[in-house]
Amino acid sequence: MRKSVLSTLCVLLLSSVALADQKSDAQAKVDATKTETCEKVKKFIADQHAKGKCKTEHEEAQKITCSAQTFTKMNELNTKCVQAKPTADKPADKPAEGTPKCRALEVADSKTVIAEAEDKLSTKCVRLLTDALQKKWCTAENKGKKFDYLTDYDHTIGTGKFAKKIQGKKQTWTCRTVAK
Repeated sequence: MRKSVLSTLCVLLLSSVALADQKSDAQAKVDATKTETCEKVKKFIADQHAKGKCKTEHEEAQKITCSAQTFTKMNELNTKCVQAKPTADKPADKPAEGTPKCRALEVADSKTVIAEAEDKLSTKCVRLLTDALQKKWCTAENKGKKFDYLTDYDHTIGTGKFAKKIQGKKQTWTCRTVAK
């Protein structure tokens, strides 16, 4: 009887040790998953910051070293980031007041205005701009010469939060006829 009681006690003791090992293994897996998720959330917030969103959350997230203990704090930052209202459009993205203009700029500095035109339609503005360039450049001595310039627009494509400023590009104007 004594042997059976001892063997029962040994079995109970060993099973409790095995149960404790299983429990610590399970906790280690949970902690590893929390740490991994924390890292993914931190990357998500950084991606949102790169898009111009969640600035304060990104700054706070950068101060946190991910672990199972910091998982909850990172999740709170994620929730704030996702629920945050989008920031207002940047002033450069908003159309200028009045009639939008298009410009021909010097290639060398991208700032010096060669010619300028204005119209509410970007296509008509470009036609007016090319007429101005022809009058400026196409003299008798310049016939057949090519002139490089950069275009710049105040016009936008789309409306509301989807409005984007039309991007200018490098252009070349060839004087085929003399301006009158």
